[in-house]
Amino acid sequence: MPRNSEVVGRGFVVISYVMLSTLPFVYAMARLQSVTSQTPLEALLNFPEAYGAIDALRFTLLEASASAILTVLFGLPIAWYLGRYQWKHATLLRAVFSVPFVMPAIVVAMGFLLLIDQQSLLFKAGLDLRTETGVIGAYAQRTGWSHPGHFLALIIAHAWFNLSLIIRFVEPTVARLDPAWEEQMSLLGQGQSTFGRLRHLWWPVLGPAVLCAASLSFLFSFTSFALVKWLAPFNHTLESLMASYGGSAGIANYRVDTSEIVMSASIVQFLILLGALYLTSTLQRRHSNRFALVSEHGAQASRGPPTFKAKITVYAGFVFALAPMIAASTASFRIRNTTDTGTRYTWGMEAWDAALAGNLSTLSVTEALANSMIFAIGTLIIALPVGWVLASTIHALETSNHHRFAKALDVATLLPLAISAIMVGLGVLLGVLKSMPSLFQWSLLPILPHVILTVPFVVRIMLPAMRSVDPKWKEQATVLGLNPLRTWYHGYFSFIRGPAVVASSLTLAFSLGEFGASWLLVRTGSWDTLSVLVDTLMSRPKFDPLVQPTAMAAATVLMMLTFFLFILAERFRAEGEGGGF
Repeated sequence: MPRNSEVVGRGFVVISYVMLSTLPFVYAMARLQSVTSQTPLEALLNFPEAYGAIDALRFTLLEASASAILTVLFGLPIAWYLGRYQWKHATLLRAVFSVPFVMPAIVVAMGFLLLIDQQSLLFKAGLDLRTETGVIGAYAQRTGWSHPGHFLALIIAHAWFNLSLIIRFVEPTVARLDPAWEEQMSLLGQGQSTFGRLRHLWWPVLGPAVLCAASLSFLFSFTSFALVKWLAPFNHTLESLMASYGGSAGIANYRVDTSEIVMSASIVQFLILLGALYLTSTLQRRHSNRFALVSEHGAQASRGPPTFKAKITVYAGFVFALAPMIAASTASFRIRNTTDTGTRYTWGMEAWDAALAGNLSTLSVTEALANSMIFAIGTLIIALPVGWVLASTIHALETSNHHRFAKALDVATLLPLAISAIMVGLGVLLGVLKSMPSLFQWSLLPILPHVILTVPFVVRIMLPAMRSVDPKWKEQATVLGLNPLRTWYHGYFSFIRGPAVVASSLTLAFSLGEFGASWLLVRTGSWDTLSVLVDTLMSRPKFDPLVQPTAMAAATVLMMLTFFLFILAERFRAEGEGGGF
């Protein structure tokens, strides 16, 4: 039984985090309510009348649904073959397929911009998704659909971004499924056809995992900002709509209409995401309690090396996963030269020199990197112990049969994902403006929204690991006469050390790549993070040929740092843990 002091400590952390994670949204709502003189219910009812709100909602639902479907179509065959056979360099394959999810969204946006520009292979093949000429333009003219190329580029980018979700949930189950089940099913009458095996074996086994990945893909596509901002500039999602008007929202006697738009859009978004998160939490629980599976190595060894079809599928996905990152890094060395005779491209280090010197921005890449690292380390110092306590509290409630409280706390830890980064940043911004304006002089202010947004991922990683620890292991360590510290280490921590390292690496990666809240809070010059610096550089006019490659140099630094962190996390992945989310 836990000591009273331990219970009090856990209760303090739980209450503090729930208040911290909801306070920005509550304060933003209160501030917007005072400016607009509308209650939340009135704002919700007035949503259809808000400028651009219905179009934004329609586009958000369409792109998020299409992105979720495309993610499953792209990811399911890769996850199937990756888990089914023995692969050389499986760790590298898993890491590459998992990196997209933690890759900063602004880097992804830059990579896809380069993949669809006029110098890309797609453009030369007649598929112009950016300026929408040729086949895409003709299709738009026939159907009356404005900017179908932008929409297609956006959902492909979202599918790339969320590819690791479907692999993370499906691949471990496929890898550890007992081959005898397939043999037994093929002998039964209902399992002799492909449809029969799909209905009676694969859907019951993999269905919850696929639906869970699809629901998470919908959720993250729904709150997308950087990708929408750059790949679909003529369309708004609810998130980008709030970001566009967020800078002038909440200010008394100034642009009341923008406050009305942000208030009504945020409520609609919160309600939709809350439902999606509840569904996700339910599906995750069903997925994590499926079957007692066999050894991953043993199951794959029985099936042998991959077939030709499996190699084509996985390696094509491997190239797809690397393409935006390679495009961004190579573009940092590609310099445009325009003369009277035309435009040609040369290779050089000029953009890297400009990035390191800060010639085209208020600060250099190294200074922005230092800011990002300070924020990331500060976030880790707070988010990891808080997430650990929250996960252990949920697990303690489950083991003591307080399932309703455990479920409520589990959903509560996901609330920041329903509030979204833009609303978290806006809530912090309005709260500081109103209560403590002097905090704008505090350089560590961005750590607050970063902590709020990263703790849910720590909980999602640590909770399944804690559930897998058998209490008998700690009892055995006690019987051996070990002191309390060694008992805790050998009987408990040693079994969740890997997930703790994964959670630490992902917390650093998510903080480094966080864009929405940072974009609202730190656009002051001296505090810019790498992700904000990339956006600032790309927003400049492109008359100077060094602007875009300099932005790509900054994006490459951020990308390589994130990639290193995830490779580190992958080294600690336990069997059956998939990509590490």
